[in-house]
Amino acid sequence: MAVSSAVRMLSVACLVVSAAGMRRLGDCSSSADCGPGACCTIGFNRYSIPQCTPLGDLGDWCRVMNPPRELSLAYPNGLQVLLTDSYHGMCPCRPELACSRSTSTCQLPQESTQHQEDNSLYKD
Repeated sequence: MAVSSAVRMLSVACLVVSAAGMRRLGDCSSSADCGPGACCTIGFNRYSIPQCTPLGDLGDWCRVMNPPRELSLAYPNGLQVLLTDSYHGMCPCRPELACSRSTSTCQLPQESTQHQEDNSLYKD
């Protein structure tokens, strides 16, 4: 009986250690974890931690070429994290806004289009 109890305790200890190793790092592993009005972002520094960030509002800075990415991150403690539908640095603009290529700010679509037309370097 004592051996059986020891085996059970060892099994439980292994399960606890395994469950601890499967923790998610940061706020999110996908933009779906962040809810409406936010997305999952990862910073530019090494070993950045994923976090939920609000979508860009009118006048906020934005990145024109910042598509959602799927990333596999590895951390020094051996933890590996898979991010899906995540963004580098900042979220895109809110759905009703567009990122202006000339000002790199979230603008109403017609203003964003006008900024693009004003700067021939950025014409599509």
